Amino acid sequence: MKLKNKIHISSTLLMLVILVVLAVVIYFSFSRLTYSTEVTQLQTETNALVAEFNKVERTDPSTVLRAYVPVDGIVQVTTPDNKKMSPIQSPSVTIELPTDLEEQSGTLTIKGKQFAYVKAPLIWTDGDVAEVTVAQSLHETTNNLTTLRLVLLVGTLIAMIPVVISSIVLGKIVTLPITNLTTTMTRIQRNGKFEKLLIERDSHDELAQMGSTFNEMISLLEENYSKQEEFVSNASHELKTPLTVIGSYAKLLQRQGMQDKEIAEESIAAIRAETDRMKALIDRLLHIARRSESYVDWTEVDAYSLLEQTVTAMNTAYDREFKLVAKKELLPIVTDVEKFKQLLYILLDNARKYSSDKVEVIVEQNDHLAIRICDRGIGIPKESVPFVFERFYRVDKARSRDTGGFGLGLSLAKQLADSLQISIKLESIEHVGTTVSLVFTEDFNVEEVYSKQEGL
Repeated sequence: MKLKNKIHISSTLLMLVILVVLAVVIYFSFSRLTYSTEVTQLQTETNALVAEFNKVERTDPSTVLRAYVPVDGIVQVTTPDNKKMSPIQSPSVTIELPTDLEEQSGTLTIKGKQFAYVKAPLIWTDGDVAEVTVAQSLHETTNNLTTLRLVLLVGTLIAMIPVVISSIVLGKIVTLPITNLTTTMTRIQRNGKFEKLLIERDSHDELAQMGSTFNEMISLLEENYSKQEEFVSNASHELKTPLTVIGSYAKLLQRQGMQDKEIAEESIAAIRAETDRMKALIDRLLHIARRSESYVDWTEVDAYSLLEQTVTAMNTAYDREFKLVAKKELLPIVTDVEKFKQLLYILLDNARKYSSDKVEVIVEQNDHLAIRICDRGIGIPKESVPFVFERFYRVDKARSRDTGGFGLGLSLAKQLADSLQISIKLESIEHVGTTVSLVFTEDFNVEEVYSKQEGL
């Protein structure tokens, strides 16, 4: 069953139940009040009868009793010896009162007709105390209540007309955004094109929020899809260049390289260089691709010892001055040793590539442990700083190619920092230098990775 039909049926049934319950409560409350009023009125008339009867001569009691017979009523006297006198009643009343009336007043049903009755003591003609029972037909009251039932029934049916119409309109209003959402999703699935829903700006209800959330999700998917396309395009472009070089030198070797030793050696060297470059690129791409499925082996280690090993290795490998500056020689942390060392190698290698002076690794521990890798190199332009963690982003493509960069190092460093729950921050001034900070929070919850330029 469709949602709008469920809303229509459920709201209609709910309103019908409410109206029926309300009508029943009104009817029974009104009928009870009406019967009670009739009984009270009959009680008053009976009291007047008794008072008048006790005042007059008792030679002919029927005279007084006849004067107080209610319209469509009956007066019955029962003597002290439990004998019933002949009832005095209206011509329209043909019933006999039962002898087993337990209550002093109330209503009773005789032959399908409602009567109100009242019993009262009466001093009879011989001075004994008799009992008088006065009853009155409730025919008019019953007719009025029948009319009330009919009015309530018709009123309920008439009230259901706008309820049915409003439930149909409500069902359409509620399901229209959902229908639009489903239609849009089906169209996206069929056409492969991202679309957004039209949302009324003045509306702030849940349906509008659902539409806004859907549009935000579509924007995110579109952005990720664009990034994926850009990633594939950039990767293809980066792979195409070395393959073109390799192909060109292979053709050169095929044409004349075998006879010319110098050209052969040049070609082989170029092919090896481009092969190594392509291998490095593929390794970086594999690191990035495996990020989501990588396992983090948390271990408590000494950060100072890891930093010292890394700095020593970099000094030996590149014959450059990498200086470790730390006030303490014991810095316990919980991390994945291999990933942490890989993160340090990426940042130190970047600092080495883009500076000719020494590279300092400064350890600070105030509220949190912070490791700052500082170089005095060419720095990064202000407008490029916010994008340096994006894949394949290179500040200067020519400069990156000279240094063998692909624009993947900092992107991989960001991912490693994320997996190790380390906050990473980059500050740079062009022609002055760059500082990359790794900050360990107390609970090792990663803060949002961000970058900024000094002076901003």
